Amino acid sequence: MKHLCSILLLCISAFTSAGLSNHLALQPDHNTHRREFKVQPLSLAGEKLTFEVKLARFPIYASLGEVTFECLGKAPDPLPDNLIADLNSEFKPKEGERFIHLRVVATARGFLIKLFGVSAQDRFETLVDEHDFSARLSFKRLQEGKKNLSQTTIFDHENSSAGYIVKDYSKPQEPPKEAPVKIVPGTLDLLSGIYFARTQKLKTGETLRYPVTDEGQQYEFEILVGKTEKLDTPFGKLKTIRLEPKLFGPGRLISRQGEMTMWLTDDDRHIPLRIVAKTSAGTVTANLVKTDGPHSLHAKKK
Repeated sequence: MKHLCSILLLCISAFTSAGLSNHLALQPDHNTHRREFKVQPLSLAGEKLTFEVKLARFPIYASLGEVTFECLGKAPDPLPDNLIADLNSEFKPKEGERFIHLRVVATARGFLIKLFGVSAQDRFETLVDEHDFSARLSFKRLQEGKKNLSQTTIFDHENSSAGYIVKDYSKPQEPPKEAPVKIVPGTLDLLSGIYFARTQKLKTGETLRYPVTDEGQQYEFEILVGKTEKLDTPFGKLKTIRLEPKLFGPGRLISRQGEMTMWLTDDDRHIPLRIVAKTSAGTVTANLVKTDGPHSLHAKKK
């Protein structure tokens, strides 16, 4: 169950979740990350993307659940205390800081609940700096069967450090656990890493590299930019650009062997249309089924 829920989240967010990493973090190259924005992040404000996630492992072909991404746009100034539900860590913005608010919610349905009798709903929220898109606050609320916890990372880029805080709601008598994390300039979290890739200039044959921290560990992500190709989708046959995130294998975010492929619209929006993750546990596919917002795609009439 834990692996299935983790793969569900991994597939749709392209980088996630607890339980699959051996924490052999790479030491990031300070010169590899970049801030060349093809798409200004705030142009995605109001966008909402809904994905259906399915598992294929013979003889099983089943729906796992649904995941929704939202770019909520500029965060209010000043930040209200209830902006992020269940946040139990103090976050004090610096004077003049402005943020973009991102959110993803993953809900297990169908096969997982029928087979295991356990529901799951996870929520990730991130505040990124409006100017350079570096992560400033990263929050996870994980509710998977008996697992019931929150993970908060607060970034201090000036001092190249972050604070990682874990609260286990199944053990209310225990105080939150805290640990310091060393980071490099421009570090992202998993959620902002997805949107960051979308804003970049994607040129066939190039590799995007940038620093990401997750669960108290620092990594360098690599995403190979592949060729353009046509893809059949609920919105018609669209021209896409193929990405190959290098996340599997020893020393990477997920230690087991596997591979991942993503298809984004080959235009200024770079909307994710399909994500496929293949491991020994099976093939998980996330297909975009609905969009809302200023740049919505419209389903093709049957």
